[in-house]
Amino acid sequence: MPLPLKKLPILLCLLLFFKSAEAQKIYIDSLNHLLAQNSISKEEKANIYCRLAKANFEQNLPLSFQQANKALKIAEGLKDGKSKAMAYATLVHLYVWKKDLKSAYSSLDSAQHYAQKTKDRIALGFVWFRSGWLDLVNDENDKSVPKLLKALDFFKDQHADDYESTIYHYLASFYGYGNDPSKQQKYARLCYLSALQSKQVDLLNNAYFTIGQSYFDRFKVDTLKRNLLDSALLMYKKSLLLSKEQAGRMLTYSNTAAASLNTANIYFQYFPASYRDSAEKYVDIAMGIAVKTNLLEVLLNCYGLKSEYALRDGNYDEAEKILLTGLDKISGVVVKMPLTQARIYQGLANIAEKKGNQQAALNYLKQYFNYYKKAFDEEKINSTVRIEAQYQSQKKEQEIAYLQQQTKYTKKLNVFYIISGLTGIASLLLLLMSYNYKLKASIRKQELIDQEKKAVELRAQLKEAEAMQLQTEQVLLKERQERLEKEVLAGNLQIEEKNELLELITEKVNPESHLSLDEQIKRIVNHQKKMDKVFEEHKVDFFDTNPAFFERLQEKANQTLTRLDLKYCSYMLMGLSNKEVSVRLGIEPKSVRMSRYRIKQKLGLGKEEDLNLFLQQLG
Repeated sequence: MPLPLKKLPILLCLLLFFKSAEAQKIYIDSLNHLLAQNSISKEEKANIYCRLAKANFEQNLPLSFQQANKALKIAEGLKDGKSKAMAYATLVHLYVWKKDLKSAYSSLDSAQHYAQKTKDRIALGFVWFRSGWLDLVNDENDKSVPKLLKALDFFKDQHADDYESTIYHYLASFYGYGNDPSKQQKYARLCYLSALQSKQVDLLNNAYFTIGQSYFDRFKVDTLKRNLLDSALLMYKKSLLLSKEQAGRMLTYSNTAAASLNTANIYFQYFPASYRDSAEKYVDIAMGIAVKTNLLEVLLNCYGLKSEYALRDGNYDEAEKILLTGLDKISGVVVKMPLTQARIYQGLANIAEKKGNQQAALNYLKQYFNYYKKAFDEEKINSTVRIEAQYQSQKKEQEIAYLQQQTKYTKKLNVFYIISGLTGIASLLLLLMSYNYKLKASIRKQELIDQEKKAVELRAQLKEAEAMQLQTEQVLLKERQERLEKEVLAGNLQIEEKNELLELITEKVNPESHLSLDEQIKRIVNHQKKMDKVFEEHKVDFFDTNPAFFERLQEKANQTLTRLDLKYCSYMLMGLSNKEVSVRLGIEPKSVRMSRYRIKQKLGLGKEEDLNLFLQQLG
């Protein structure tokens, strides 16, 4: 095993915070100084306000919105669509942080509209980048990758190394979790090279984290390759060291927090107990950054890791206290995290059960189901909003295409009318000169009538095509509505079953019974397990209606697919995304991706083959 890396000072966390605030202040002051100069153009002012919005979003999101809207206002009088396209694309990022997907898609539509009115390759590439990034946020990776690659085409030879490095980071993350290690390595390396070209410390910090993650993902696929884990630790610590040495030039520390947390997790999971001090040191660094930058997910994960150490020590009271402290820290925040809170309450229920406090375990379990229902409802609403926004976006794109066709047709028609008028005048003059020309004019007039008839027929065809398009949209909308209704029905059935379990435990526990409280609860839980089994049998009836599909699937996989694998295949055949499957099963999206990877291996599919398309063809 390689020699242990040199430990970073404990005071690193505090140094980062003071330097971060100073660096951001210097950067923002320099931009404000540029704004105060009368010599800069409106286009430059709009661009500066967009950069200010990007610099402030972690610390002051409302201020970032104000600055992006100022950029829009300044761009009002500009003919070129570059500034408006950049401002609306900036708003896409801000609205996603605000968790307002509907407004994010609306801003993307506006950005794409104004991008058509400019030839600036930076603006065009930035709009395509935000479009692909929005798909990536919604776990629509198949749509995202082509858009990100198209953005890279626009940025080529434009000295846009900062944008290129960020795009390579997202491409590397897409191919992570064992999906395609070679491509993940490729894009992680390009992320690093572009960051060096940009000479921006934040991007270099991001590149170190991306390379470290690629090593860590490959190690998780094959945990016998310990050198990959050591390489991951090396890159994470490079990120932390860079954050310390270049603190005066850095603006954001989200990657530093993630690198600290990943380092702590590695020491917790893959190192002996003697490395506990190292793990706790990096947890403290991550917690400090998370508190300062409102990274609540990172903060809760830090409390979770501390609780795990308390459980290892057998100190259940301390483990419970740590998790409750974490929940208290996020009690008044605006951004809600029901799924994360549900997992915290599930951990509290497990701790209470180990302590033998059944009543506390029951109370925590109620909170777990309550927040899990909120997470399900939130995902259901987000899915509906996302589908509606995508539908409206596609509709607008079709309307724009139709208007462009109409404009071209109108221009041709105007030219035709001008030519017709000139031809008529020429014909009248020719009639005065000679009778022979009258015959020619009559023939020309008949030709014009035929052209007008063709124009009328063309307009009729356009109206017919528009009607067919509207009918297709209605069928698509109906299919989406039926799918959502099925998902809501399945989710409500599961929630009602669990709610009935909670009410049954409360009603059935009899203090006067000759049985103990534990025996009564065990009987009720066993009874509920039987009901769950029946429910699951009814639930799989949906998939058993086509047994030949699963027989063919098992033949392709040489009878190696488990029942869980078949369930994943069924969900994919139904058209559910990775994120929808993860919410339905209560697992992380990355677990779904890993399962897809294993199923593709069992089916003998290549890395570039689409599993969803294979299942549809087989079904």
